[in-house]
Amino acid sequence: MKNIISSLKDNSSRVLHRKKTTIFFQGEVPRHALYILDGVVRAYSISNNGDECIEEFYTRGDILPPGWLNNHSTTCLFYYDAMTDVRALTISKDTFWRLLESKPTLLQEYTQYLSKEYTSLLLRINGLNQSRAIDKISYTLYYLLFLYGRCLQENSYMIDLRLSQTSLAQLIGQTRESTAKNIKILKNKGIINYRSSIYTVDKAKLEKFMGEDSFRDIDLT
Repeated sequence: MKNIISSLKDNSSRVLHRKKTTIFFQGEVPRHALYILDGVVRAYSISNNGDECIEEFYTRGDILPPGWLNNHSTTCLFYYDAMTDVRALTISKDTFWRLLESKPTLLQEYTQYLSKEYTSLLLRINGLNQSRAIDKISYTLYYLLFLYGRCLQENSYMIDLRLSQTSLAQLIGQTRESTAKNIKILKNKGIINYRSSIYTVDKAKLEKFMGEDSFRDIDLT
């Protein structure tokens, strides 16, 4: 959202959220929206038995909390924590929408952003609907590739997000042990590589393993 961030700079304030601090609480009425310049935020909920369930990750170029910002909720639907140090811009909801409504190009850019978010969530749901754990992981990696993939060379993409196996397990609702076992299987097949919480994915091999030829038309840029 290059044009949006240029417009926001003169109508916002800079803020730094340190790693592991809570940015928004579930049920909180936010005072402002947050546009991420750098860093990673996770949105999560807590189940009745006290387990954390990761709903989504947000990084550079994302704006949150989306439900509140787009008037679907009067409060935050989830907790939002900084997974790393997060540099961001804060802006009031009213100012944000005034800016978008004043320039059709900004509104169009934001619509494209929301469209990509919607498509990514369909990929995520598709992954969660898989019956086998290894398929849940494969489809979830593809969802992460769609949102955070950075091309290194032909068919080789890095998921530009530091993601521990525990976080990946929480994202798909599996145990860490099951997730680690299936990650190793995918690694041995040459589909992924994993080092220091960074995943590198062979897109063609992942699509072949998933049996999803139609995914080859998805634009990852």
